[in-house]
Amino acid sequence: MRKQTFSVEIEANPGDLRQMKHYLHKWQPDFVSISNLSRYSYEEMVQCARYIQTDLHIPVVIHLTGLTHTKEQIKKAFNELMDLNIRNFLLVRGNIHHNMHIEDDFNYASDLIKYVNQLDTDSKINVFAGCYPDIHVLADSLKEDIEYLKQKVNSGVDSLISLMCFDNNRIYKFLDKSREYDIDVPIRIGIMPITDPFKRHYLAHNDIKMPAFSEEDDNLLENGIDYAVNQINDLYQHDVNGIHLYTHNDWMVSDRVFESIKQNL
Repeated sequence: MRKQTFSVEIEANPGDLRQMKHYLHKWQPDFVSISNLSRYSYEEMVQCARYIQTDLHIPVVIHLTGLTHTKEQIKKAFNELMDLNIRNFLLVRGNIHHNMHIEDDFNYASDLIKYVNQLDTDSKINVFAGCYPDIHVLADSLKEDIEYLKQKVNSGVDSLISLMCFDNNRIYKFLDKSREYDIDVPIRIGIMPITDPFKRHYLAHNDIKMPAFSEEDDNLLENGIDYAVNQINDLYQHDVNGIHLYTHNDWMVSDRVFESIKQNL
């Protein structure tokens, strides 16, 4: 794996297998994380994971969420994925949405992380978890958020992937504070180009702070790509552990970003 990694997150759309083959083969990311968005089934997620890891020979990270699953459901999924030789798991609490059925077994990401590590009796897995340069909505301050993050890492985390953030100064402040608390696992920074109204709506729905240009529709595509490229290049120049590109399966936009940052890889 490269010193500074490049990875991507995609959605589990089996209809995109041709695009996955073309672009993932071209980009050669260090790994591909597959989100478990509700519009795609668990079976579709597994289908895409198997294809990327077996046919394209690129490591896969599978998302598992705690709020909507019981211990038995997580155990069943864990065993199935282990049988498929999938060893990388992004373990998150999950966001609360309307009409969501919430279970009682995992109230926090750390609960899920501890449980999955207990299932891993042979120490074969890598656990990824989320972090929040803009501060988690449940935390009152950066200090409180980092203190919780430290507890989460101590529960058995090998690597962190941040939620998207559009202010590199906040990212650097977050990284500095994390190191003050001896959080020494790799922290990869999540980036998502804001190139259309849907992405803008998605970010607003998740209470993510956006840059000023995103409020204008004129040249949103070009401005969004330019902003993401400049942000990523600056992050690489500051020696972050890696960049994690949230693609939303927007293959052409993601490829334009890749073409403009590949000199750093």
